[in-house]
Parts: sequence; C-alpha cells; structure tokens
Amino acid sequence: MSKSRVSLAHCQAVDVHAHPYIANPEPFTPEEFVRKLSLAVIPNEIPKDYHRTPNQPFPGSNMWVQILIQRLAQYFSCKPLLEEVVEHRNNRAINFPSYTRELFQDAKLTGIVADFGYPQPMLNKKEYAELCGSRLWEVYRIEPVMVRLRQECASFGEFLEQYRADLNTTLQREGVIGLKSIIAYRSGLEISPMDEQAAAEQYTEFQVNERAKVKALRDYCLHIAMEECTKSDKVMHIHTGIGDGDVVLPKASPSFLLDFLREYQDTKVHLVHGGYPWVEEAAFIVSILPKVYMDISLQNPFSGHGVQRILSQVFEFAPFDKVMYGSDAFTVPEMNWLGVHLFKECFENVLTSWVESNYMDSATAQVIGEMVLYRNFENVYQKQLKEAFA
Repeated sequence: MSKSRVSLAHCQAVDVHAHPYIANPEPFTPEEFVRKLSLAVIPNEIPKDYHRTPNQPFPGSNMWVQILIQRLAQYFSCKPLLEEVVEHRNNRAINFPSYTRELFQDAKLTGIVADFGYPQPMLNKKEYAELCGSRLWEVYRIEPVMVRLRQECASFGEFLEQYRADLNTTLQREGVIGLKSIIAYRSGLEISPMDEQAAAEQYTEFQVNERAKVKALRDYCLHIAMEECTKSDKVMHIHTGIGDGDVVLPKASPSFLLDFLREYQDTKVHLVHGGYPWVEEAAFIVSILPKVYMDISLQNPFSGHGVQRILSQVFEFAPFDKVMYGSDAFTVPEMNWLGVHLFKECFENVLTSWVESNYMDSATAQVIGEMVLYRNFENVYQKQLKEAFA
C-alpha cells in the first residue's frame, strides 16, 4: 500500500440517522429483497412479456443495489447473482439477531441515532437495541405527536398546551438526544415567522385531515420544537432534501431554512441527509452558522458510487467538524452494513487524493476520517453519550 494511502478500516462508525426494523417472518424472494432496498416504488410484479438477458441486473434495481449485491456476494463467498445472494442471506437471517449483530460487528458500527417515527406503528426500542447490539439513542419525531393530539384536543389552545408539554417531557428522558421534523414532506422548508392566529385558523382542517398542508400550523409547531430543544440543550433534527415520493420537492432545499435558522442562533440543528442533492447549500449553511451540522445519510449509500463525488463536494465548504456519518437505513441491516463500508471506501479515496495533492499529510487525513465517522458525533452530542439505552 502507498505511504499516502489512508485507511479507515479500523475505525468505528456511529450512524447518526437510521430507522429500526424487525426480522422478515418469511424468506425474501429476490424481487421482495430488491423492493426492500429501494427508496422508490418498485412494481410488485415484473411484466410477463419482460425479456431479461443473462447477467442483466434485476428489473428495478439501480447502482446502489448492484454494489450491495456485489459486496454481499464477496461476504458470503458466492456468485454475484441476486438469486444466490438472497438465498445465502435468507439462510443467515434465520437467526436474525445473530445475523444483524454479525453485520454490525463486521462494519464496526458501534452506535445508532434512531428515528422511531418510521415505520408506524412505532417499533419497540429495547427490542431493536437488543437486535443490533449497538449503543442506541432516539431522536423524537414531532409529526406523530401532532397527529395524535389533533384527535385528543378539542381546541387549538389545548393542542398547543399538550404538544409543548409532550415535547418537554420527552426531551427529559434518557436516551432522547433531540427532536426530529419531516416538515419537508408536508409543507416544505420555507418556514414563516410564528403566527398563532393563522395556526389556530388551520387547526380544524388539520383535525379533519392529518396530511393537510396547513402550513401556518406546521411552521408554528416547528418553532415550538426549536424553543423546547433550546431550553433542554438538545438537538433539532430537520429532514432536508429528497426522501420518499411525498416530499415537497420544490421547497426541500436547505437554503429555504437559512432565515429560520438565523432566528435560533443558540439552538443546535442537525440537517438530516445534508440536503441531498443540494449538498453544497447545506455545506455553506453549516460553514456560516456555528451550531448547525449536517450528515451524509441517504445519499450514502443510496447514491452508490456517487458517495465519493458527494464527499468531495461537501468539503469544498463544510468545516471538517460539522459533518457526520449516516446511512438512513430503514428496512434491513444490510443497509447499515454497506453504508459503513461504502462510505469508508469512498472517503478513503477522497482523503488519499488530498494527501497526494499535498493539501495535507496522511496523519491529518486519517484524523479527518475519524472525525466524520464518529468523533464529530461525540463532540456534538457529548452530554447525551452516556444515555444510550443499549
């Protein structure tokens, strides 16, 4: 190996954004497995007249799925064919906790910040902690609270009182390191100033339809969440960029948040998914606002080979201590596993190129890799590190 080559193989990783899952009760068919790996909606059935040639990737799969099949084939010592990989996977996953822990240990994945807001109904936290065998922290999603309280509270005033009390109480619980909002899926990231009257006027509509846009109400609730995070010294996580098909794409860029974030200079904010594909905007924001951070999740691993390009782009502006590793894994442990391996592989290439370009020495590059993989998380969340409930 070249003296300038940076290696992150020995480094632990803390995944700052992922979702829980449970074992599949029946073995996956190849088609079911591919569908589990996709952010998109893949048809349940392949058309009967579809002609698939030898070595052609499975219909509906993309580059990230191809990389996972290739890497799992190496891990299982089998041919890189979806059908063989899934057969080996199903055999290993009969003992799902053992298989999950094996994958996590192989990736040196030592901790997860989990969003239990998806899937619904919420999965059991202790069971998931026992399943993966890693330290586990929770980020508490505000939208399910809003949906529940709209049915319980007859008036807007009662809703506000109960909503604030719920957030305040939850933020005091051990293991809860912050709040999370998916307002980008509902009304977009262009957040208006607090307007209680406008919010109150939309409450009846929200009671009738939990998915109604009701922008003034949703914006008002996000302001309250920011206030509660500030008081408790916890971190506000905000979904930015793409996600599933419900996202309000024209208003999903983190650039829409800039004025809002400037209102809360004393609040730590975590830009989930780093605004992908608007990663440059997120990188600029974290470079100018001292308590705003970003992660590299969703684009890692779902952009496949694009992870290397994205890492290079992010660090055109982002300070090294403002970026954290993440995966957005949400259905199977293979997502967590490849997330770490693909990220390390791509970041090694980027870091090594910086050393070879004489931008830094290899020791500095090595430390930067460790910072993004776990040290930055430890610094941002240092007050809550001992509260993991694994």
